[in-house]
Parts: sequence; structure tokens; C-alpha cells
Amino acid sequence: MSQVFDQHYTDKMPLPMVAKIKFMNHVNDEHQDELALFVEAFADTKLSNDMAVVVAEVYSNGLLLEASVQNVEALPNHKVEMLSDGISQFFIEFENVIDETITLKSQYINLLQVASKKLGKLAIKQQERYFTVIDGYYASPNMFRLVVAAPADTPLNHAGYAYLFEMNTDVSISHNSAAASEKLQRYYTLRKAWQDAETQQIQGWVDIYIHGDTSGGNWARAVQAGTQLKSVRDYPERIAHLNDGQCLLLCDETSMPTVANLLENWQNPIAPIVIVMTNDGAELSYLQEIELSQTLAEINSFKQDNIVHILNAPSIDLPDAIVSAIDTRLEDGSILIEKVWGALSAADAKILRRQLKTKFDLSRQDMVMKVYWRTS
Repeated sequence: MSQVFDQHYTDKMPLPMVAKIKFMNHVNDEHQDELALFVEAFADTKLSNDMAVVVAEVYSNGLLLEASVQNVEALPNHKVEMLSDGISQFFIEFENVIDETITLKSQYINLLQVASKKLGKLAIKQQERYFTVIDGYYASPNMFRLVVAAPADTPLNHAGYAYLFEMNTDVSISHNSAAASEKLQRYYTLRKAWQDAETQQIQGWVDIYIHGDTSGGNWARAVQAGTQLKSVRDYPERIAHLNDGQCLLLCDETSMPTVANLLENWQNPIAPIVIVMTNDGAELSYLQEIELSQTLAEINSFKQDNIVHILNAPSIDLPDAIVSAIDTRLEDGSILIEKVWGALSAADAKILRRQLKTKFDLSRQDMVMKVYWRTS
């Protein structure tokens, strides 16, 4: 599935710019850790955490990746072509050639699944799952909670685990109907899951941030008890690096469900610092009312001292406000940030990923800044 790139290897022309530019920008900005995974899994090459890996070109039959060559740790079967400018190139071959029926997105996800399985890591799963709505109510002023009966293999202790739901209201709608054919899809996080003591059924909360007249918010509030929901993809959030070290968590309303789950199950003996941004001050109650893990519950005033709130407004520069809040929290110099997890808008995440990586000198593995939503 992979080979050292050779200018004569492929006779394929690169995909047209219009077919790849959005993909390349997205992956290069937000998924360099996955590209490094491809190099390790398919090119037998372990890259150090501080390397930058990018998609340099996209062909119908694969991706051309480029990585800096500092501190390459070669595995036994490693083969790599060293270029004169200090860049290593790797050609990662798709399972199927992209054409009218095979999409670039599907081939990328396939690479991710195969690479993750090969290296023993959790990965996206493309599979249909069904949930039955039990109830729905507001868990906070702007967070609507769907209580659902979930599949038997639903993860009970994985913060940030998300599902790509099809918002056709009810999967019993005819497949020939207009509503079914639209296939409007949104990712939503599994806030919490548990096994009911009486029925042994797996149940869960799916929390949706309500902010005006949006497709997702309208869908969540419209479904009734007994409605069957369909998801077509699982997405396991990347949180393993938070198991040790001083962690910084950043969230807004869309990622508060992930942070709430993290705090309820926190085992790291070092308490995290949490920066939470909301558009409504009352929304902070969503985190303030959770039941902390035993580890955090033993810390006096954790919620008062370690959860820092920023009230968002059009007049403020949010990344600047976040960095300022971090500086204030760390001003006595007694705390050194070693790990970061955050999920915000695409624009804010891009700025903060670069700033915080430099500020705290973090490796690719320890600096996780996700995009949970986009303005367009």
C-alpha cells in the first residue's frame, strides 16, 4: 500500500486543483497526526513527534506525503528516499483508484482504518448503528439532551466518542422519500453511556448545542420518544495523551460534552486546567453541575479554581482572550503545561494550534486541537 516515491512510479496525472485543494488544506491543517500514522503503518517509518507531515500532492491512485527528515527513527524494513532539500517523500497508495464512483474521502478513511488497525489504534468505523429515543430535554439553557437506547457495543468510558447521524428524523421514512434522499448529516458526541441496572440495556446521552435556527438543533428538538436514529460512522476522539502530565483543556459549547465526560472519568493524578468559552454565561452550569471523578473530587475547590470561564462576544478576539486567560492562570510560574486537548471553531483552532504548540513547545502527539464546527 506504500512505496518510496519515485518520479517515474506513477503515470497518473495529479487530480485537478478543484478536486483536491479543500481536502489538502483540511488534512494539512488538522490531521498531521493521521498522516504520520500512514507513514509509520505503510512505509515502516517511525517519525519523531516534532516532524511536520503534509499532503504534497493527490493522485487518483494515492497520496504523496512529505515529511521533514530530522530525527527519523527507522524501523527494520525502512526504505526512504532522501531529497537534497531535507524532505522525505512517501507515496501512500489507495485501495481503489478514484473515479466517478470512488471518492477521495472514502479512500482516505480506508487508509486511516487500515493504518489504525495495523498499529493497534482506534479508528473511524464506517458502519450503520441505530439508536432509539427515550426522552429529550434541556440539560442547560442551550444544551438539548437526547436520552437514547444505544447499541450493545457502545463504549461506556471513551470521552468524545462521536457518531455521524443522518437527520432524516426517523429511519422508518421510505427510502424513496425526498427526506431520506437528502441525507443531511451531523457529528454529535456521546456525552455519557451506561448499562441500565434493570433492563441491562445500554443507554446514553447525546447532547446538542442549540444556537438559533439550525438543522441540527431543529432535528434534535423535533424527534419524539420512540424515534429510531441512524448513524453511519463512529469517530473515537483522541484523548489517550491526557492520561499523565499537566493538561490544558479548551472547549466551547460544542465540545463541552467531551470535557464533561473527561472530568467525570479523570484518572490522571494531576488536575487539568479547563478554559471554557460560552456565548451565554448561564451555560457554565453545564460543567459546574457534573459529578467529578473521585480523583478530582478530592481536590478542594477544583471547579472554582481550575475551570476558567470566558464569556464570548463579538467585540473580543477569542484566541487572544484564551491566551490571556492561560497566562493569568499560569502567572505564578508553578505550572508547566505538558499536554493540550481542545476543540473549537475551525478559525480559532487553527490560530491556537500554532500559538500553543510554540508557547509550550509541545510535540505533535501532545498538542491536540480539533475542529468541531465551521462558520460555513
